[in-house]
Amino acid sequence: MGLFDSLKKKDSKPVPKRKPPAAVKKETSAPRRDIDVVPLEEDVLAKELVKPQVRYLKKIVVTSYADLERISEELQNGNIILVDLTPLEVKPEVLEKVAEQIKGMVSALGGQAAKICKHEIKLILVPTDIKITK
Repeated sequence: MGLFDSLKKKDSKPVPKRKPPAAVKKETSAPRRDIDVVPLEEDVLAKELVKPQVRYLKKIVVTSYADLERISEELQNGNIILVDLTPLEVKPEVLEKVAEQIKGMVSALGGQAAKICKHEIKLILVPTDIKITK
Protein backbone atom coordinates (compact mmCIF):
# COMPACT_ATOMS: atom_id res chain seq x y z
CA MET A 1 0.00 0.00 0.00
CA GLY A 2 1.44 3.28 -1.13
CA LEU A 3 0.87 6.77 0.06
CA PHE A 4 -1.42 7.71 -2.84
CA ASP A 5 -3.44 4.48 -2.99
CA SER A 6 -6.15 5.95 -0.78
CA LEU A 7 -6.64 8.84 -3.23
CA LYS A 8 -7.42 6.58 -6.18
CA LYS A 9 -11.01 5.81 -7.00
CA LYS A 10 -11.82 2.19 -6.50
CA ASP A 11 -14.51 2.12 -9.20
CA SER A 12 -12.44 3.52 -12.05
CA LYS A 13 -13.75 2.43 -15.44
CA PRO A 14 -11.37 1.73 -18.34
CA VAL A 15 -11.24 4.51 -20.90
CA PRO A 16 -12.61 3.38 -24.29
CA LYS A 17 -10.28 3.62 -27.29
CA ARG A 18 -10.94 6.45 -29.70
CA LYS A 19 -11.55 5.85 -33.38
CA PRO A 20 -9.55 7.90 -35.88
CA PRO A 21 -11.52 10.73 -37.52
CA ALA A 22 -13.35 9.90 -40.71
CA ALA A 23 -11.44 12.55 -42.67
CA VAL A 24 -8.18 10.63 -42.32
CA LYS A 25 -7.77 8.07 -45.07
CA LYS A 26 -5.56 5.12 -44.46
CA GLU A 27 -4.66 4.30 -48.04
CA THR A 28 -5.77 5.39 -51.48
CA SER A 29 -6.65 2.89 -54.12
CA ALA A 30 -5.36 4.99 -57.06
CA PRO A 31 -1.76 4.37 -58.15
CA ARG A 32 0.72 7.03 -57.06
CA ARG A 33 2.38 9.11 -59.77
CA ASP A 34 5.74 10.76 -59.36
CA ILE A 35 5.64 14.47 -60.11
CA ASP A 36 8.69 16.61 -60.75
CA VAL A 37 8.64 19.74 -58.65
CA VAL A 38 10.00 22.80 -60.40
CA PRO A 39 11.20 25.58 -58.04
CA LEU A 40 9.29 28.80 -58.38
CA GLU A 41 10.90 32.15 -58.94
CA GLU A 42 9.94 33.09 -55.42
CA ASP A 43 11.91 30.17 -54.00
CA VAL A 44 14.98 31.19 -55.97
CA LEU A 45 14.60 34.81 -54.85
CA ALA A 46 14.14 33.75 -51.23
CA LYS A 47 17.33 31.69 -51.36
CA GLU A 48 19.25 34.63 -52.81
CA LEU A 49 17.93 36.98 -50.12
CA VAL A 50 18.86 34.60 -47.31
CA LYS A 51 22.31 33.90 -48.75
CA PRO A 52 24.84 35.98 -46.80
CA GLN A 53 27.04 38.38 -48.70
CA VAL A 54 30.75 37.61 -48.54
CA ARG A 55 32.72 40.58 -47.23
CA TYR A 56 36.39 41.05 -46.72
CA LEU A 57 38.57 43.05 -44.38
CA LYS A 58 41.33 44.46 -46.55
CA LYS A 59 44.43 46.46 -45.71
CA ILE A 60 45.54 49.12 -48.15
CA VAL A 61 48.81 51.00 -47.70
CA VAL A 62 48.42 54.42 -49.31
CA THR A 63 51.58 55.71 -50.97
CA SER A 64 50.04 57.90 -53.70
CA TYR A 65 46.78 59.23 -55.09
CA ALA A 66 46.38 56.09 -57.21
CA ASP A 67 45.52 54.05 -54.10
CA LEU A 68 42.41 56.19 -53.52
CA GLU A 69 40.69 54.59 -56.52
CA ARG A 70 41.24 51.12 -55.05
CA ILE A 71 39.81 52.29 -51.69
CA SER A 72 36.71 53.61 -53.46
CA GLU A 73 36.18 50.32 -55.34
CA GLU A 74 36.51 48.25 -52.18
CA LEU A 75 34.04 50.44 -50.27
CA GLN A 76 31.53 50.19 -53.12
CA ASN A 77 31.88 46.39 -53.00
CA GLY A 78 30.90 46.48 -49.31
CA ASN A 79 34.28 45.54 -47.88
CA ILE A 80 35.83 46.92 -44.69
CA ILE A 81 39.16 48.63 -45.27
CA LEU A 82 42.12 49.29 -43.00
CA VAL A 83 43.98 52.25 -44.49
CA ASP A 84 47.62 52.74 -43.56
CA LEU A 85 48.78 56.31 -44.16
CA THR A 86 52.14 56.05 -42.36
CA PRO A 87 54.23 56.15 -45.61
CA LEU A 88 52.82 59.65 -46.21
CA GLU A 89 54.08 61.02 -42.87
CA VAL A 90 57.21 62.33 -44.56
CA LYS A 91 55.03 64.41 -46.95
CA PRO A 92 52.58 66.31 -44.69
CA GLU A 93 50.98 68.30 -47.55
CA VAL A 94 50.18 65.11 -49.51
CA LEU A 95 48.99 63.40 -46.32
CA GLU A 96 46.53 66.22 -45.62
CA LYS A 97 45.11 66.16 -49.17
CA VAL A 98 44.78 62.36 -49.18
CA ALA A 99 43.07 62.39 -45.79
CA GLU A 100 40.57 65.01 -46.99
CA GLN A 101 39.85 63.01 -50.14
CA ILE A 102 39.31 59.81 -48.13
CA LYS A 103 36.97 61.68 -45.78
CA GLY A 104 34.97 63.11 -48.70
CA MET A 105 34.84 59.77 -50.49
CA VAL A 106 33.56 57.91 -47.42
CA SER A 107 30.88 60.50 -46.70
CA ALA A 108 29.80 60.51 -50.39
CA LEU A 109 29.40 56.73 -50.32
CA GLY A 110 27.51 56.89 -47.00
CA GLY A 111 30.13 55.02 -44.99
CA GLN A 112 32.05 55.89 -41.85
CA ALA A 113 35.73 56.34 -40.98
CA ALA A 114 37.61 56.21 -37.69
CA LYS A 115 41.24 56.39 -36.60
CA ILE A 116 42.39 53.16 -34.93
CA CYS A 117 45.97 53.88 -33.80
CA LYS A 118 47.38 56.56 -31.53
CA HIS A 119 50.97 56.63 -32.75
CA GLU A 120 50.48 55.70 -36.41
CA ILE A 121 48.07 57.05 -38.98
CA LYS A 122 45.73 54.13 -39.59
CA LEU A 123 42.04 54.39 -40.41
CA ILE A 124 39.18 51.95 -40.65
CA LEU A 125 36.58 52.57 -43.35
CA VAL A 126 33.23 50.79 -43.32
CA PRO A 127 30.39 50.73 -45.90
CA THR A 128 26.90 52.13 -45.37
CA ASP A 129 25.32 49.11 -43.66
CA ILE A 130 27.99 48.83 -40.96
CA LYS A 131 28.17 51.43 -38.19
CA ILE A 132 31.08 52.37 -35.93
CA THR A 133 30.41 53.25 -32.30
CA LYS A 134 32.91 55.69 -30.94
